[in-house]
Amino acid sequence: MAKVADTPENMQKCICGGCPSHDQCMKDKKQGLFCAVGKTDCELAKNGCICGACPVASEHKLDKMYYCEIGAAE
Repeated sequence: MAKVADTPENMQKCICGGCPSHDQCMKDKKQGLFCAVGKTDCELAKNGCICGACPVASEHKLDKMYYCEIGAAE
């Protein structure tokens, strides 16, 4: 597992916006790429997680879910 860089390239690959747990609060704050930037400050309702299907997670061999809750990959 490698640390994920907070770059425009990684943000373009990020699929957080399509996650069922990515709510209006996160959209309003333009939050995403949680595996790089850390957890959300919005109240999180777990409605499913798609981290396992994310190209950023795959490229960095990330094996956890809900980075929006647990914070950035180390």
